[in-house]
Amino acid sequence: MPEQDKKIELTSRQKEILSLLRKGLTNIEICKTLGISANTVKVHLANIYKILEVTNRTEAVSTNFASIGDDDVKKDLNVIFYKKNDITAYPKAYSLYLSIVEAFHQYQIFRIEATTEISTEPGFWIDVSASKDKDETLFISTRIGSSHENLWTTSIKINTDDIHFLAKQSVMQLFRSIVLASAKLKYSSKSPIPYWWYASTNSIIKFESRNKESFEACKEKLEPLVKGNNYNEFTLYVLSFILYVAIIENWSDTQRPLKELGELARKSMFNAPYSIYSQMVMAFYNIVLGNKSEAITYLKQVIEANPQAITARTVLIQIYMLTGQEDEALKLIDEFTRLIPESTIRSFVCHARVLILLLQGKYDECKSLAQQILLFTPKALVVRLAIIASCNMTNDVAESKFHTQKLFEYNPKLTKKDVEQLLKGVAEKKKASIMESISNIFPQGKSDKKLKK
Repeated sequence: MPEQDKKIELTSRQKEILSLLRKGLTNIEICKTLGISANTVKVHLANIYKILEVTNRTEAVSTNFASIGDDDVKKDLNVIFYKKNDITAYPKAYSLYLSIVEAFHQYQIFRIEATTEISTEPGFWIDVSASKDKDETLFISTRIGSSHENLWTTSIKINTDDIHFLAKQSVMQLFRSIVLASAKLKYSSKSPIPYWWYASTNSIIKFESRNKESFEACKEKLEPLVKGNNYNEFTLYVLSFILYVAIIENWSDTQRPLKELGELARKSMFNAPYSIYSQMVMAFYNIVLGNKSEAITYLKQVIEANPQAITARTVLIQIYMLTGQEDEALKLIDEFTRLIPESTIRSFVCHARVLILLLQGKYDECKSLAQQILLFTPKALVVRLAIIASCNMTNDVAESKFHTQKLFEYNPKLTKKDVEQLLKGVAEKKKASIMESISNIFPQGKSDKKLKK
């Protein structure tokens, strides 16, 4: 059937449902979004399949019909900084306010307007005001769209002259609060934020659980948004990070996600070579290829352009650590700990510290921190390997055996080659030392099968 005929035959409701399918929504999510029953959705899907001459949802979303519109992938995410009083009367607070707006621009995502007058409804309002007691204080609160409900509120006492440091801390918290609010939003076509932002933030938060199930769900949601040349750089970056983690965590056959990551890297550098998100994608791709020195260069460029880039900092720490540059890793991790508020530190920051402790020979500390992480993310492959290595180095046989069993419980197809792939690009001497410390998990012959059992 010609494509033009398909366009004529689909009703407006069917087009709407097909668009939601392309965005990765499940039947239940479509029901909630459109306010219709599950049976109604099934009837519409059956009719859509018949008209498009396909047999399932995968084939339906891959057709050329009704591709995701510009609003879904290019619509601006508008943010207004609204001054509730005359901040200029408080010099330090005003200086901090200006630094925060400047730092917020460094994310290269938002269309920002600073004003004292309300003109349009943005995705987010950021209300700011100032006062003075002993010290000047800047008050910040965030709300979404026209809602009067505060999503996040903080007060910053300015008792230091390091205004830029305070701005970096504040913006990291502010960005995190906006990500969380966006991810939890019940999205609809009337939502004040664009769909690409909702899908990206929803995937970021969902993926923090770091498991294969969340990987598949997030990948399905994001892939339709990065097809073709009309896409959002931030969304492509989020999908690339998900593929990168899937590769290093060995969640599936690495060849397919590696190929997909390579395609995203080429696409991003062709269309936006100077974007910090394109540089992040290139860093991920170079890491999995073993080109860690090139990845370091990209990550440094990202951090220079946006000092609040948490993922760039954590990944750079891990690379420094694995390539024997422990002094550089320690400097960065100390700066990270000082700069980033505790509430915004994610689990993979602790993953980096675990490996630092292992490489420093602080095995008891490594085990202690690894055990805390594994309580919340038991499938964390690198952390599990680190605790096994530490147990072996301290002759804790029972604990090593326990974690080895857990390792294969979560990664039943894990091989020595997979672990070597994780260490690709690591200095040979250090790589050999790490492999030796976990050599017991890959014994030869029949004992290998017994151990996995």
